[in-house]
Amino acid sequence: MRQMRYTAIALLLSGLTTGCATNETTDQDRTRLEGAGVGALVGGLLGHAIGDGRGAAIGAVIGAGAGYLVGDEIAKRKQEYASTEDFLDGEIGRTQEFNSTASAYNQKLGLEIAALEKESAALRARYDQGRVDQLALAATRDDLQRRMDENRELEETLAQELEVQTAILAQERNGRDANDPYLARLEKEIKLLQQNLDTLREGSTQLARIDQRLSV
Repeated sequence: MRQMRYTAIALLLSGLTTGCATNETTDQDRTRLEGAGVGALVGGLLGHAIGDGRGAAIGAVIGAGAGYLVGDEIAKRKQEYASTEDFLDGEIGRTQEFNSTASAYNQKLGLEIAALEKESAALRARYDQGRVDQLALAATRDDLQRRMDENRELEETLAQELEVQTAILAQERNGRDANDPYLARLEKEIKLLQQNLDTLREGSTQLARIDQRLSV
């Protein structure tokens, strides 16, 4: 039964891409439709992982909508370049900028978390000893909340860019050589972006643990 669901979604993807080619769809429209097909496939798998067939169907619908937005974003970016090579080179540079920013942010965050670990432990100890009141803990938690909100915004931005770049890589692999240097460079940056996102998420988890320590 699971295989049948996956096959049905894969056929949907195949039908979308084949149909647009037959009808001489423009490159932009084809990119959007391919994005919808990939979104349906991924969404279906995610929905199935939730637990039942209905979840898979809902996931496919949601995924198709999200995928179309990704495809639309890719189509808009392609308009800015005269050739596919220029487009890929530009997206590689864009992803490198994201990675540079995220790496610097994560490095700074790591130092701040190390300091917060010590400060929060000391503050909690003073509170338990009756040396500071609850307002002191609340003030620190307010600062932590602002930091966590900032982290979440960056997480969302990185996750969205990762989704777009992953879709670009998947689409361009269909028409380029497996050893294409542009694809190799883009894949390298995508992997690094995923690592930076994972590091950021771990930082958010650490901040949440510190916040929990100060809760009363």
